[in-house]
Amino acid sequence: MAAKIPKTGWLWASFDWARSPFYFVVVIYVFAPFFAQHLVGDPVRGQALFGVAVTTAGVVMAIIAPFLGGVMDQGGAKKPVLAGLMIVLALSSALLGLAVPGASSAVPLAMTFLVIAGCAYSVSELFHNALLPVAGIRTEIPLISGLGLSAGSAASVLVLLAMLLASKAPPFGLTPSDVARLSGPVCALWMGLFIIPFLRWMPDLAGAAGTWREVRILPERWQPFAHGRALFAQYPAVMRLLVARMIFMDGLTALFSIAGVYVAGMLGWNRAETAALGISATIAAVAGGFLGGWLDRRFGSRNAILIELCAITAIFIFQVGISPDALLFGAIPIDAATNDAAMFAGAADRAYLYAAIPISAFIVAAYSSCRSLLVTLSPPDQIGRFFGLYAMTSTVTVWVGPGLVTLVTVLSGSQRAGFGSLILLFVIGCILMMRVPSTQNNA
Repeated sequence: MAAKIPKTGWLWASFDWARSPFYFVVVIYVFAPFFAQHLVGDPVRGQALFGVAVTTAGVVMAIIAPFLGGVMDQGGAKKPVLAGLMIVLALSSALLGLAVPGASSAVPLAMTFLVIAGCAYSVSELFHNALLPVAGIRTEIPLISGLGLSAGSAASVLVLLAMLLASKAPPFGLTPSDVARLSGPVCALWMGLFIIPFLRWMPDLAGAAGTWREVRILPERWQPFAHGRALFAQYPAVMRLLVARMIFMDGLTALFSIAGVYVAGMLGWNRAETAALGISATIAAVAGGFLGGWLDRRFGSRNAILIELCAITAIFIFQVGISPDALLFGAIPIDAATNDAAMFAGAADRAYLYAAIPISAFIVAAYSSCRSLLVTLSPPDQIGRFFGLYAMTSTVTVWVGPGLVTLVTVLSGSQRAGFGSLILLFVIGCILMMRVPSTQNNA
């Protein structure tokens, strides 16, 4: 019998609905190009500076996440902290609207707000994930986890489409550049409106101490290597999951971030085609959250991850095998594009786009299944601690995927070989996942 998502599950997912558009609209698709092309005025230097801001937030998060995880398990109610974090995120997002091209200090101010917003976004994810156990009973967690990702993707599609329409016909005498600059304030308004149900009705969960007073943020002695060995000895199942996830998620993150550059060079896609790819992938992500929940319930979270990784690897191999005039690494010749003005004019263009839809769904499903399995494997009183490590492993080696692509591309002189090297991370991740149990087991 199909599980019914409880009211608390919908409330938990409403947080993603309120927060996720910031990442898709500001960090990826709308404000980032504006920052590089209009605010900085040099796409190459602008991309580098934007990367510095995002990386800085990631490094800060990698440092503080393990400490915050332990604090969450000991401290008080989480919703007041989440409310404060969302205020910081909304304010810093809204202040991005002040980044007017040509204004004094516009670039460093925008970078500062991006770093603050990035930190608030990541820390809020920690506290939100720690509330997942009270969103529903254990058998409902996979569906609720997937629902959150689907809700966040759906909200992002709506805001992205609204921004696209506004840029095509700017209101109030604005220019398309103004519309992109104001994407931050738009996301702030979205957050302020849709965070209300979560803060008003979502149940809270306090830590063991029941209060934030007298909770130590930093340990008296911090020995990371000894601490890591102790965690592997005491919680081998959870730690194996975190290591496996760290490796294959590095590959998935690089796939997302490099795909636009790859299709532009390999298939000659223009900006409109790359934007259409982004919107299509985000729409597919809505289905991906539900797909992950279904696979979790049907096969278990651990087996679902293996299915998702195998599907991602197979589709990715197909994508890498596409060239302008052939499929499957030249085995199937096809007609090259003859109408350069039309979007996705060539059979190769359409093949890549059609493959991008299921791979996007499976990637989001893998995110959902990993979160569900972490809840399953973690002791109830250690959820915050392991979600802190979960967040740290999402950022501390995020350079591995792009670094591998760069190294192989330089050594081989082939864009296809460089991009295809990510398959190695997916395969290693699959092998390591096979050693992760499907239920809580500290043996």
